[in-house]
Amino acid sequence: MATAPPTSSADAGSPNASDRPAGSFATSEHVREAIAAAATWLELQASSVDALNVFPVPDGDTGTNMSMTLRAAADAALAETTDRAGTVLGAAARGALMGARGNSGVILSQLLRGFAEGSTGKECLTIADVVDGFARASDAGYKAVGRPVEGTILTVARRAAEAAQAAASEVRTLSKLLERVLRVTDQAVAETTEQLDVLRQAGVVDAGAQGYRLVIEAFWRVACGKPIVTDGATTAPAASHALVAAQHVGEGELGFCTEFLIQNPADSVETIRAYVESIGDSVIVVGDSGLVRVHVHALKPGGVLDYAAERGTLTRIKVENMQVQHDAGTDAPSASEGVSNIGVVAVAPGLGFKELFGSLGAAAVVEGGQTMNPSVQDVLAAVNGVGFRELLLLPNNGNILLAAQHAAEQTPRALRVVPTRSIPQGIAALLAFNYEADLDTNAALMSEAAGRVATIEVTRAVRSAQVQGFQVERGQSLGLLDDTLVAVAEDLVEAALSALARAEPERREIVTVYRGADTTEAQATTLAEAVRAAHPHLDVEVAAGGQPHYPYILSVE
Repeated sequence: MATAPPTSSADAGSPNASDRPAGSFATSEHVREAIAAAATWLELQASSVDALNVFPVPDGDTGTNMSMTLRAAADAALAETTDRAGTVLGAAARGALMGARGNSGVILSQLLRGFAEGSTGKECLTIADVVDGFARASDAGYKAVGRPVEGTILTVARRAAEAAQAAASEVRTLSKLLERVLRVTDQAVAETTEQLDVLRQAGVVDAGAQGYRLVIEAFWRVACGKPIVTDGATTAPAASHALVAAQHVGEGELGFCTEFLIQNPADSVETIRAYVESIGDSVIVVGDSGLVRVHVHALKPGGVLDYAAERGTLTRIKVENMQVQHDAGTDAPSASEGVSNIGVVAVAPGLGFKELFGSLGAAAVVEGGQTMNPSVQDVLAAVNGVGFRELLLLPNNGNILLAAQHAAEQTPRALRVVPTRSIPQGIAALLAFNYEADLDTNAALMSEAAGRVATIEVTRAVRSAQVQGFQVERGQSLGLLDDTLVAVAEDLVEAALSALARAEPERREIVTVYRGADTTEAQATTLAEAVRAAHPHLDVEVAAGGQPHYPYILSVE
């Protein structure tokens, strides 16, 4: 990894921008513009990045996750009204973390966090600051992943840092620095195809690496004054004007969780924030001169509501008694009320799965799964929206694990993430929950139960590809066993049976067929009968999952 260059004494004091040559520094407005441009640039090309998914299944979502993460960063940068570039960059990093979706989004948020670390409070960012930022971004990215793999976004982040450091003494403007970095990242992305066997077989570059290259390209475009292209026309990059969603980041004393919007406030955001902080905690006040969003935990909500009503029009008022939530659990199923002090939050796609997890005792179910990974903020809102101080979180998707872990770091509650990678694993884990056991014991029991379940996902190929030894043609049916492609067939039933044959069916007892949103009960029954005919000893059940993209998900126990 690259080593961050020392910051010169001239940079340490963050001198006024007027003392520097044009093009050699970035102001707060430059930072806002660059992040907004990167968000837009990623949004425009998200589908092409999604298409780089190694598996030819209809859930490649790297580009979508990265663009939504960066849009959250742009919104947060817009809401930060300071004129200090370092502070705006820090706000963007926080926004990216809370809005991070999928593993690629979480890693991107960590790159941005690292980039912001060395610039806290600085009025403008110099070339040295940006070089330092690339190095810190690379370090943060590697630290965010338990087992870093080369040929991914991490490799490109490291190469970008090395390129920035090599160019630091040779360039005089940010545009030239970013041009040098972009040139190296172009090559680094192309080389990922040969660095990982799975990429070589599929004939694609790493999707996350390409996403990060697009971010750097957008930064370079802004530095050069080049517009972002939208629908064939050139437009100046602009951030979304959506406000950052209010975030529950702490609990403090129990009282009332109070949230509202102030339209056309008479006072500035800073003035409103100062008052709210004086009467409560867990304060978040964001917005602009047209709209301000307020979140606060206060023992008496009337005071803050009266104050706000005198300064603008109040809308979307929500006041919740946290003591009542703590004592009973908000919307918690009756099975858990008064029985356990531990709540379970699960992530699941489709109405059928949401109802199933609720019926099994989950205190809250977050909508999400393939192609619709929830953000850190989505998970955190669910965790902090129930009345349990101790919680178990079931992400139920390998691409949601990092977001779940980062959500756990943002809440004061005792939270354990049970690393479930599929819906069947999540269901098995929830069935293993012991109301009489403590938090850590339950986490261990549920993890063990999840590990005993095999998951088969059946779908159709969205493109032709060579992957994991299979030549897949668009439209063919695919069977994945625990995320590994094991069957390619002409119809869904054949793919499911072939995958099941690889799951050691002779050692299994129960198969549950969960039908997708577009699969009829009759079609699911046909598959169930085929399973019974092939494996008479298995107890086969059919249930409505309602999941998109995957006609069938099979739980094999």
